Amino acid sequence: MAIGQANHPTAYPNNALQKETAPCYYRLSPGHPPITNPRRLFAHPVNENAPLGRRKCSVVVIDGLTIGHPCCGQHNCHVPLVNNRHRFCPVHDEEHRTCAIVGCNSRTVQDSLVCSDPVHRAIEERHRARGQARFTLRERLQRAQLLAGNSSTTDAALDESSDIQQEVEEFVVDPAGKLVSEDATQDCPEKPDSGNRKLRARFGRRRTHNEQIIVAPCGVIVARATFYGAEAMSSVIEMIKRTYKNGPYPEHIFFDSNCRIAPMVRDDPIFKDIGLTVDVFHFTCKHKVTDIFCQTTCNPWAFPELRSAEGGWYFNSSIAEQTNVWLGGFHAIVREMLVDRYNFFLDEMVMRRNRNTVQKLEKAGKSPGAWTPM
Repeated sequence: MAIGQANHPTAYPNNALQKETAPCYYRLSPGHPPITNPRRLFAHPVNENAPLGRRKCSVVVIDGLTIGHPCCGQHNCHVPLVNNRHRFCPVHDEEHRTCAIVGCNSRTVQDSLVCSDPVHRAIEERHRARGQARFTLRERLQRAQLLAGNSSTTDAALDESSDIQQEVEEFVVDPAGKLVSEDATQDCPEKPDSGNRKLRARFGRRRTHNEQIIVAPCGVIVARATFYGAEAMSSVIEMIKRTYKNGPYPEHIFFDSNCRIAPMVRDDPIFKDIGLTVDVFHFTCKHKVTDIFCQTTCNPWAFPELRSAEGGWYFNSSIAEQTNVWLGGFHAIVREMLVDRYNFFLDEMVMRRNRNTVQKLEKAGKSPGAWTPM
């Protein structure tokens, strides 16, 4: 059966699964118990000639959020930093003594992040001037707001302004080898760049790319993973497999890039009976009508078990984005944490939120829980 084209969830025998009442949270590390997610029990035929039977339909939603912690400047390196002012981990510590200009492998000079090349030295001076200008503007903003009596409302703005150093900066060098002033590049945007060359420099620290979460439609966060290099589709697939390695897998997974994942797992037996659908919002707003594969394979309307008799939806396919609004509120708190403290803090916040969510569901007369293999 083609991925994402199943018209029904997989049936299960009564003695194959048992229900747990305590929710679990899983941070993509081995040895954890199965996770929690809501399931709909409903009557739906396996095919046109089959009698109606009792089936289950479980759904989870996946989404990413740009929030992270300082990490090694080597792409996709997971080795922790010694402290949050280092740019490289102990394994790649030698990179601290390599010129910060991308593509230059020369050794740095003393008390500098670049080599002895005059252009590279000028770039570093420009970088320091930018930093000093930002610091000066921040001080002016703080003094002005204190004089205006608005100090209690400026914390968020000041916190954001203290973290504006870019990981990679770009500079323009003219044919004579001189650094082009920023005023010249801004005042004459129509001027051709022929003869000029652009240099990129890594003066700032690299940060992890994003946090990826799997959320049940009821609001319980099932799993969280830190993606270091990029939100690659192969990483999302690996996250799903590691999260559900002890089974059972959900019958449907909402993800805004499922039209890219579906071809990759077409021949993977694990995804044979899993519907890979795009969430309703992204499908109607951000996916091309001319993409026949996406429109026929990942269209949530193609799965009757997701729809109610009134034409609505049984599951909230935007719950992951809604949860990311809450998770993003911790950005200013965690952005300078090293990996252990970062994970400890977010794990605690997620588990507390899950407990509160389950309590609210129980008070509302719901029965949150998980189905696990016996």
